[in-house]
Amino acid sequence: MPRGSAGLHAVRHALDALGCWRLREWAETARVAGEAPVLVWDALKETGAWGELAEHDRAGLYWCLADGHRISMGWPLSVSAEEYRGPITALCSDVAYFASRCDPAGEVAWWPEADGERSDHGSRAVELLRRYEKLPVLWRAAVLRRVHSTRRAVLIAGPPMHRSYPSFVEVLDWAADRAERGVAPPEPDYQELRTVDGPELVKRIGELPEGWQVEAVRRVAAGGEPVAVESGARDAIGTVRSYGVLAGGAEGDAASLCP
Repeated sequence: MPRGSAGLHAVRHALDALGCWRLREWAETARVAGEAPVLVWDALKETGAWGELAEHDRAGLYWCLADGHRISMGWPLSVSAEEYRGPITALCSDVAYFASRCDPAGEVAWWPEADGERSDHGSRAVELLRRYEKLPVLWRAAVLRRVHSTRRAVLIAGPPMHRSYPSFVEVLDWAADRAERGVAPPEPDYQELRTVDGPELVKRIGELPEGWQVEAVRRVAAGGEPVAVESGARDAIGTVRSYGVLAGGAEGDAASLCP
């Protein structure tokens, strides 16, 4: 079992339960999904690992709390495997990652759901955010529009016409090259104007606390759609406000992250 901490034992049991969620009553799955992030948050504080987390990792943990809360509020009659498979898998990966930060010696053996490259991706996101912020505002808007429109097109096409899309890094390289040469950003086309307001999205992402901006960039770089990621960040911050009361003893900690 994971070393020492009773909290880590509880996290491992919660992940085991979520791993076979299709075999359980939804009420039990919902309860465990809501509790697992709280358990790993408590374990981070119990083991002292919380103080070692970067601000973007703390934002990621709070986002994980919000994701678990959202799953826990799912109405049983509307549950479907397709709807919840992705969110529950992602939740397990996040919880396991933070558990591994409490238990580095047992990371591979006891937390197989964790993404072994998550820390590297977070560090990379810090650099990506710096590069993004160096661009003129209109070029930042162009980056977000292009990432949004290409990922939306693939989503609409569906599996039979599944195509790859340019990565966030590739779009950032494209924008940086043209901006350095003094090229004006392309005007948004009709479809982009209908689905995303680039300058407004730039503004809204820029209003997030810095750690949340880094975590948002990490999620976009991992394949997230920018509009959904920004909206998810704000929803998560709203939920964190509630957790400041519901979790007990963390009200100031949570409130400090909210703009």
